[in-house]
Amino acid sequence: MNILIIYTHPDCKSFNHEILKQVENSIPSVHKVKTIDLYKENFDPVLNFDEENKRRDLSKNPETSKYRDMITEADKLIFIFPIWWSGMPAVLKGFIDRVFVSGFAYSYKKIGLEGHLKGKSAWIITTMNAPSVILPFSNDYGKVLKNQILKQCGIKPAKLTTLTQVESATQEKRNLYLQKISSIAKNIS
Repeated sequence: MNILIIYTHPDCKSFNHEILKQVENSIPSVHKVKTIDLYKENFDPVLNFDEENKRRDLSKNPETSKYRDMITEADKLIFIFPIWWSGMPAVLKGFIDRVFVSGFAYSYKKIGLEGHLKGKSAWIITTMNAPSVILPFSNDYGKVLKNQILKQCGIKPAKLTTLTQVESATQEKRNLYLQKISSIAKNIS
């Protein structure tokens, strides 16, 4: 299976980076894994279109073609990012805006969208500082990515793993989180 990890955190010493390493090291070697680190690549999240650069032509933009190619080749996408102010980091939102575009990830039907990325699945791993009791009541961007973006583009199933209270978590709790991530990654399908 071809697996593409889309990682988004600016600090290479963060808990999110530990999660990334845990995922990369735990996925069985029979799978081919590529990682996009949006901060390390200095991905430009700014979406621009005007009279010369039409929105309908974003699927042909050469700046983002390598990312579209990587997504096309992938059987599974893994997103790793923190939830900040109930949202994903701006660079990831810009990546979605610039790469998951009409003509590539979806097209418009008379009613709704036609997903073009069928046959792919996803695993979304998010971290947040909020307690787990608020999860049923929150509409954070892990859920938005799963239900309003990936599903609309034809990517399903999408598993969501949310790790809560990470900032205040003890090292013991963090180790349990990493063991959980490792267990899922070892059995990835």
